[in-house]
Amino acid sequence: MLGRSLTRLLPSLLNNSSGVAAQTGRCIASSSARLEEVAQQAGPKEFTEMWTKRAPSNMEVPQLPSSHQRKAESMKAQGDLFPVNLSTPHSMIADATQKDTVVLPGMEGLFGVKANHVPVISQLKPGVVELHSGSEVEKYFISGGWAYVHPDGVTDIQALEVVTLDQVDHAAVKSALSAASSAPAADDYDAAVNRTAVELYAALDAALEQKA
Repeated sequence: MLGRSLTRLLPSLLNNSSGVAAQTGRCIASSSARLEEVAQQAGPKEFTEMWTKRAPSNMEVPQLPSSHQRKAESMKAQGDLFPVNLSTPHSMIADATQKDTVVLPGMEGLFGVKANHVPVISQLKPGVVELHSGSEVEKYFISGGWAYVHPDGVTDIQALEVVTLDQVDHAAVKSALSAASSAPAADDYDAAVNRTAVELYAALDAALEQKA
């Protein structure tokens, strides 16, 4: 994916360039191809093998998020159920809770996770996380984060902030959204802050509207 994206961008970069730029373009495309090849490998075993092969010998292999969770029978997939961890830097909302379905707000849209899902790492945008147990559904709004679906069936969801929609003042959200939408931007940093605020408040406002 990265290689293809860079390949589409290269023509515009090379139109006004000399042979040096063309050589740079070939180097970028070659590096991207290698990155894409490495990215196809998945799982703790493959990661450890690649790390051991490429990292300096005095560096330990980084541990995955589930390495820091308690190990017990509840941390294993059981039939159609699989353990889910939902956490923030300061709290644990779900700790190895068995669920049959999880719905996550990925950067390219909502996606679902069930037992025996293929391993995946996904960045999450502001939105609602749904934890399903049959007909019972727990919903949490997250400010963004990451989801890790591991080969052993464990799903880790990590976010900076997690709240239930009942905890949120809808009027305050609308006021904050209006303020962020009209906030002046003196430079690129201010503009980026404003865009981030608008994205967060707009997603929260939409979630509250749907709940109502």
